[in-house]
Amino acid sequence: MSDQAVLNVDLADVWKERGRKEYLRTIGWGDEITVVKQAATYLEVSITVFREKPDGSILPESITGYIEPIKTPRIKVADLTRPVAENQVLKVNFVDVQQGDGMVIESPDGKIILIDGGDNQMFARYLAGRFRGTSLQQPKDIDCLVVTHGDADHFSGLSEILKSETNKVKRKQFFMQPQRVYHNGIVKRPSKINNKTVPDSKLLGPTKSVDGRLYLTGLEENLLEVDDRDMNEPFKKWKQTLATYNGRSPLSFRRLQLGDNQAFEFFNRDDLRIDILGPITTDVGGTPALRFLGEPPTGPRIGHDSLNDSDEGFPGHSASHTINGHSIVLRLSYGGFSFLFSGDLNDEASRFLAREHNKGTLNLRSEVLKVPHHGSADFSGAFIQAVSPIVSVVSSGDENARKEYIHPRATLMGALGKWSRVPEPLIFATELVAFFEEEGLSRLQDEKKAKKRGPFYGFSRTAYGLVKTRTDGQRLFVYTDSGNVKMKEAYAYQLDSSGVPQPAEVKRA
Repeated sequence: MSDQAVLNVDLADVWKERGRKEYLRTIGWGDEITVVKQAATYLEVSITVFREKPDGSILPESITGYIEPIKTPRIKVADLTRPVAENQVLKVNFVDVQQGDGMVIESPDGKIILIDGGDNQMFARYLAGRFRGTSLQQPKDIDCLVVTHGDADHFSGLSEILKSETNKVKRKQFFMQPQRVYHNGIVKRPSKINNKTVPDSKLLGPTKSVDGRLYLTGLEENLLEVDDRDMNEPFKKWKQTLATYNGRSPLSFRRLQLGDNQAFEFFNRDDLRIDILGPITTDVGGTPALRFLGEPPTGPRIGHDSLNDSDEGFPGHSASHTINGHSIVLRLSYGGFSFLFSGDLNDEASRFLAREHNKGTLNLRSEVLKVPHHGSADFSGAFIQAVSPIVSVVSSGDENARKEYIHPRATLMGALGKWSRVPEPLIFATELVAFFEEEGLSRLQDEKKAKKRGPFYGFSRTAYGLVKTRTDGQRLFVYTDSGNVKMKEAYAYQLDSSGVPQPAEVKRA
């Protein structure tokens, strides 16, 4: 017997020997395993473990082990797994890419959507470990790349995936072939032309003023057709990456806006679907346009904005706030549970969405919220109140002083707790679920750099920041790893008879 299956309980410990002896690893709901033998009291399975080698590298190794359910509560061996063809588990992983976003959606029938990818190699490294054994001849099919907006910390890391193909270390290589590339249509222009600084109002392409308001009218569809002269350096690199993938297999480009839900017909099925809630465009002379956003008020926040705020907006023309505020907003729903992916939404744009929610023209309410803009203080309390999340995930990280923005802000974290619909909401930060082990006094390997830097007190990352969520539409499971491989921070919710999520016991075998 050797059958491919998926785990059908929240967590299962795998042991090297019968009798629950010599712990190997813990696998999660929806993880694929190979069932070697099924007996009355145990499963013999083939899994992959990661072992540290003498040189410090951690390499995958395929081994055979045993799952033996504990007697209390009793879980039948026959209920531990289900065939891959009958998989009902949607997986959404929030990956620590430091200052940036990177998420992976895997549908029950194997479709994969990547949302953003940070600006370093961390997302590529995660994908190489998650989808092992890819090659140029056998790349991993990616159904869709969604770039929420044109800030480098959301898409430059996707170019690192292509770069990983030439990594000398095979386990760090990841070959993929995307089919679709979705974006918000805004392309950043060079910040200087002829050594002169370009004003914010001209940094994002053609504009038109209507009734005293400025609108972006030059929204792009196919990024490969945009002239290099109209792109800043990160965008030009991204265009080159896309051209390489397009040369291997033609890509489908699409600019998304509110209501463009047919874009995800390749993914939607039954009660699993993705709706596009933003950006919200305005018709300007028969052309879809995006309103130029302004600067948020300075000074301390006093209370929270109301859902009934007027549509005056913030004063000024800020390119950075405009490109952030018009992030693609996706609502992924499956049965009774929903996820809201909010890119780098800011206070001004979030108020627009909250007002539309209040009018009943769109639905923001979701159980899981990817918190806007890495936990920035530039947020709308009305927006968080409309979402009313049970689980919130902040994607943030401190790489160096240049990228220190004090994320997540204390005010934002407090608002997430205040406006949750449950007394004890879950609030995760990707950088905080990573684990760093003390290594002691260390030196850099490069002699020249080591001489300049000198010895320093070092730590190594033994568990990467990763918030893993799983749902079949009736149950939601959330967990993280730890430096102690036996430990998991894990929580579960189950829909009651009225369809309301309630805390539930974590099922562990």
